[in-house]
Amino acid sequence: TDGFPADRSNAAAVTFPMIEAGRGGRKYGGGFYDYPAEGPKTLWPGLAEVAEAGRETPSVEEARDRLLYRMSLESLRCLQEGVLETERDGNIGSIFAFGFPGATGGAIQFARREGLERFRARAEDFAARFGDRFAPPEAALRRLAESDALAA
Repeated sequence: TDGFPADRSNAAAVTFPMIEAGRGGRKYGGGFYDYPAEGPKTLWPGLAEVAEAGRETPSVEEARDRLLYRMSLESLRCLQEGVLETERDGNIGSIFAFGFPGATGGAIQFARREGLERFRARAEDFAARFGDRFAPPEAALRRLAESDALAA
């Protein structure tokens, strides 16, 4: 193998080749920048080539979803682990504490608005592509689905 982790992120696709090329940072003679003995630091000329290998430009919709899903998934994990006692706490806290978009109703309400099955499927797709941080917390999603069934 090439020494890369199995779930090779864009960051890893850039940093591992840099490290292999001896570009581990200023302490090692340079990283993203060259540090001449005199004058200001300058961007390393080889950076563009290395960065191109790790470039994946998501659509605006996907970039937005990845951000919203990560925050929503973490809020759901907090609900699942008992850090949050209620959905309301998660929704209000997400808006006022870390700036989740208020128009969504909050991080947990976002999952409900997406539809729990659609939300789960999209999170699983992200998890397959970007790692376990996108894995849906099943117990929390079950809890939301059960509360929906009770309300019906």
